[in-house]
Amino acid sequence: MLEEMDEMEKEELEVVSGKGKIVIIVVGIILAALAVFLISFCMYYRNRWYMGTTIAGVEVSGKTMEESKKDVLEQFKGYSLVIKGRDDKTVTITDTDINLEVNVGEDWDETFSSQHEDSFVPLAKSDSYESALQVTYDENALTKLLEESVLIKGSGDSPVVKPVSAKVVFDKKKNFYVCKQEVQGNHLKKDFLLNAVKESLEQCESELSLDNNPAYAQIYDTPKVTSEDQALKEEVTKRNKVILRFVTWNMTKGVKEKLTPKTIAGFISYKNGKVKYKNKAIEKWVKKFCGKYETVTKTRTFKSHTGKKVKVNPGDYGWQMDYEKTLTQVKKALKKKIDSKYINAYIKEQSAANKKAITLLRTPTWLNKGYQWNSKKPSEDWDTKNFVEVSLAEQKVYVIRNGKVKFSCRCISGLPVPGRQTRTGAFYLKEHLPSHTMVGADYRTFVHWWVRITWTGTGFHPATWQPWGSWSPTLYRSRGSHGCINLAPSDAVTIYNLTKYYEMVFIH
Repeated sequence: MLEEMDEMEKEELEVVSGKGKIVIIVVGIILAALAVFLISFCMYYRNRWYMGTTIAGVEVSGKTMEESKKDVLEQFKGYSLVIKGRDDKTVTITDTDINLEVNVGEDWDETFSSQHEDSFVPLAKSDSYESALQVTYDENALTKLLEESVLIKGSGDSPVVKPVSAKVVFDKKKNFYVCKQEVQGNHLKKDFLLNAVKESLEQCESELSLDNNPAYAQIYDTPKVTSEDQALKEEVTKRNKVILRFVTWNMTKGVKEKLTPKTIAGFISYKNGKVKYKNKAIEKWVKKFCGKYETVTKTRTFKSHTGKKVKVNPGDYGWQMDYEKTLTQVKKALKKKIDSKYINAYIKEQSAANKKAITLLRTPTWLNKGYQWNSKKPSEDWDTKNFVEVSLAEQKVYVIRNGKVKFSCRCISGLPVPGRQTRTGAFYLKEHLPSHTMVGADYRTFVHWWVRITWTGTGFHPATWQPWGSWSPTLYRSRGSHGCINLAPSDAVTIYNLTKYYEMVFIH
């Protein structure tokens, strides 16, 4: 029995041994095949770039040096560089424009050798290799092309704009100062542009973007001052603190005069961080303001007792502001402190309420006033239905009431010689005195019923010394006064009673 078992075990061992030999043989064959494949694989890549290799951006896996060079150079046939600048300014440079030629660099051979020395297995250690390309071109042609391009010279619809610094300006719509944004412009620095283009050409890049490119931050001229400048912001605040106010005068019924921030802006200058007033500009405005409401100097035309229109020279009747007091008033209003909260509120919203909060009301200061203000016809400032007319040619006085002659009488005016003739013009009646002493260089005369016409001495008064019984329109040539309007005693009383203070008197 034991012998039979030994025989069986021997047979089994022989079978197992046979199978092991087969496995060993198969493995050997596989390994041999792999070795042959590996040797063949390595031999194949001995003169070729390893798998996964890119050079100068071109896939060269499995290609020989000559093949890879040919493929790379093929990529640059018909080469062009697109240069993109600000404001959609674009220039394209082609290889024919500048006679550009591209060749591979000597470092290709070094890179190839280094790859094969570093690794026996034909698999690239890195995904790609950077390799310089030998680029040649006509620099003179390139320089000329750039100088003549839209980037440098601009065009009709796309001009070259130089940078402009931010600055403080008065906004007419808002009525206050603002910081006007800087203008970046599109003015390129020629040398910087040329260098940037050369770098792109040498790298055979297809596109060069100049705007917002950190690598070329200095390629455009830049404004010296931007809106973020702190000094600029301080200037805006200080200017607005001074000019933000509306000064209003109620001139006459329904007529207002205003001094606005826009006008005040012309009164100031800013230097070394301080606001200063330009006194001459203020004085000029005040003179214009006063002149606008001045009629004293106006020539007037009135309807005479005859129904005809008569032109009369200026006298002292009419509207006239006090320039000195008005100037002082304006300067005080300009320097009056206004709470910053009201100023800031107006800057935020130009509403009627916010405007009212920075409005200063002032009363006009007059030297003289007329009966009425006629904005369309300023010289018509008297009561056209009630006035006094003195005709020197007729030597008569006419009191007009409700447009008609209420009273008329004879008169004797000044002797027609220098220093005594009666002055013509438009005057207002200044005083009514029941008694008055007239004083001159060679006389001192007491009279009753004095009605003053001018401050220099001309007035209506009775002249008992005149020969009224032999009066004629030419009597004044021999018996003329010192400039006054002599009246018969009874007529003087009537004139005294009929006329009124500040009434217009036309002497012609």
